[in-house]
Amino acid sequence: MRDPWDHPRTMVGVAILCEWAARQGVDVGALLRGSRITPRSLADPDELLEAQQEIAVIRNLLDAFDNRPGLGIELGRLYHLTAYGYFGYLLAACSSVRETIRYGLRYTLLTFAFSTMTAQIREPGQYVLGMESDDVPEDIRRFVVERDVAATVQIQREVFPGPNGVPLREVRLPFEIDETRRPPVYRDHFQVPVRFGHPRAELVFDARYLDQVPPMANTHTALVMIEQCERIRTERLHCTGVSAQVRAHLLDRGSLDISLEDVAERLHYAPRTLRRRLANEGTTFRAILDEVRRGVAESLLRDPSVPRYEIAQLLGYQDWSSFLRARSRWQGGTGTRDPASPATTSE
Repeated sequence: MRDPWDHPRTMVGVAILCEWAARQGVDVGALLRGSRITPRSLADPDELLEAQQEIAVIRNLLDAFDNRPGLGIELGRLYHLTAYGYFGYLLAACSSVRETIRYGLRYTLLTFAFSTMTAQIREPGQYVLGMESDDVPEDIRRFVVERDVAATVQIQREVFPGPNGVPLREVRLPFEIDETRRPPVYRDHFQVPVRFGHPRAELVFDARYLDQVPPMANTHTALVMIEQCERIRTERLHCTGVSAQVRAHLLDRGSLDISLEDVAERLHYAPRTLRRRLANEGTTFRAILDEVRRGVAESLLRDPSVPRYEIAQLLGYQDWSSFLRARSRWQGGTGTRDPASPATTSE
């Protein structure tokens, strides 16, 4: 089950935004307006902020720079391996690219990403790293997708330095930009063809890349870093309010066939108290459960090898038809078309 993008993160990501904007002549105070972040806290290595606080800063940044195309690329290439702490050192110490993928997907909570990442091997000889962003607020979506894609490439080039270290072949982005408005930063940073208008962001590599060994690979260091990353992931899943505790508990389960009473008992609340605490945070147990189910469903439906009845059971539904009705409700529709089947049209 994937971790939510609205997880706590260190101040490093926002500090990078502020330092870059300050060099462009933008006052840091203006960039932090409405975020509940103080300039002094930007340098605190131990202080965490919520994703919504970073979103407030991003919105101020986009206003200051007219939300220009390529802005996320400009910033993303500044997110060096060292910005990620233990996670960055783990990636450098892994024994192969396959291992960096495994741990990279496991510890996305230790990054600044808003995209949900998946890895696939495609024919002929392609390894594709995909990034879904449909659940990210629309007004910041292009920026964070650009930043995620650019930062991912930057990290890999630092793990594998040299002109031929990373066999990137193509970049696909899920938005359109008029060719006359495309800044050179797309070409300059990626140095491969960049295609626009795809369903999701994708980085396409040669599949042989998966077997490359990072030059700084070290098994002992990797084990130490895994232990630290696992500790931090657990802490961040459980440290932000009652709603985050509920979400973390649901994500840690093997099945989402669970009631509020079950969760209340596990979290040591009376059911009435849990309802009240969630209401004070502006949500309900049903809303959180639906959110988690929706995210898990999106991941599972992309894997044709998972049987439908297993998807329904994992999500806590008696059968596939019950899941389809719930999915229609999430999407605000009334139909129950099978998402795995092609849409039909009538003339």
